[in-house]
Amino acid sequence: MIEQRMPPARRILLGALALAMTGLAGCYSGLGDGTRQMGDDGADAGDAGDAGEPDRPPRTPGPEAIDTPFEPPGSEVELLPFHVRLANLAAVAGVHADDPMFMALLDRRFQLGDHDYANGIAPDLKWTPERMETWVKAVRPVCDDPRFQARYPDLATDPSALARAAFARDPSPEELQAFAEVQAGQLDGAGRYRMSCLAVLSSLEFVAR
Repeated sequence: MIEQRMPPARRILLGALALAMTGLAGCYSGLGDGTRQMGDDGADAGDAGDAGEPDRPPRTPGPEAIDTPFEPPGSEVELLPFHVRLANLAAVAGVHADDPMFMALLDRRFQLGDHDYANGIAPDLKWTPERMETWVKAVRPVCDDPRFQARYPDLATDPSALARAAFARDPSPEELQAFAEVQAGQLDGAGRYRMSCLAVLSSLEFVAR
């Protein structure tokens, strides 16, 4: 069961801003090949990273990598550990945490704050603009996966089922209105579906304590 987390006051705002302002078009080029084995803490063994070099964590983009449109309250937001976020995604999607739909997340796990104590990498649970962008890019293949879409077929018109699965409660009317606003400007059902999915799965209530 997905655990209850932070109160609902700010759960959508940063996710919606990250979606709207970090430029999703063309940000993901597709899943790569290969299989991974997950450890008990959710980290995969022999992770290759974005550069394709084994046993070397991918480099986190520097502050100059994106144009930061706003300052998130990093001192007030603490992410859930990466393996918890991954487990919650797997529960929402109805698959195991080592499913190929999470390959982009696993490839970027150090950029997303995961730890590897054996190699001197401590967890980093700050919710920065760079991490928001990385999270949204990595979660997009989940939203686009046919199995996920079969599980939530009405998401483009009604995000209630996904929000209920992600938050372990019914969404409020204000939240439903916020999700509708996130869809503004999307001309087709696929775009509306993706924006609703990303808004829920990048919301603070889903990713933070």
